[in-house]
Amino acid sequence: MSVILQKIKDQKIVPLFYNESFEVSKNTVKALYEAGIRVIEYTNRGIQALENFTKLKEFSATEFPGLLLGIGTVKNIKEMDDYANAEADFIITPVINEELVKHSVAKNINLIPGCFTPSDVNLAYQNGLRLVKIFPADALGKNYIKSIQPVFPGMNFMPTGGINADVEDITEWLKGGAIAVGLGSSLVKTEFTTEQLTEKVQNLLQQLNQN
Repeated sequence: MSVILQKIKDQKIVPLFYNESFEVSKNTVKALYEAGIRVIEYTNRGIQALENFTKLKEFSATEFPGLLLGIGTVKNIKEMDDYANAEADFIITPVINEELVKHSVAKNINLIPGCFTPSDVNLAYQNGLRLVKIFPADALGKNYIKSIQPVFPGMNFMPTGGINADVEDITEWLKGGAIAVGLGSSLVKTEFTTEQLTEKVQNLLQQLNQN
């Protein structure tokens, strides 16, 4: 997990998206990669998700060197095993429970669980996990991480949900204790061409690295 954690810290944003079409999904990954993104979350939100993800991993192995491609919206053990078998670099869940955590530890799966309460974070913390997703972030606010951070030394937080894809909003979350933010529809807009997506992400990364 240390390599994934460091790449996420360096990148400051983790784009996440899903599309039923493999071609659209592939072109989106390509656009993000060309913009400089090296960590992407594909989401398990449709009937084509597993098939698309498997093909994306195979394609990425030759076309996108150095890309870490993970899967999000995984909610149970079967889904976790399916995507582990598809060689997901990491697995993100919207929820946390002891069964999911214990299974990931036993199977040596890089799990980034979704947490909402301090009890959720504590479950991850007590099982040795050091990166959690705070979800839904917009329901908790930008001061939440700073409030609970002292209780969990060494824990890293990635808020996701309702965060705007602009440097001002992201910077506020980073100043509030986040190591990075997850960005979905505010960044990967369906109306964007691949060129527009690449340009948007390039500009955002450049602005974030100037701060």
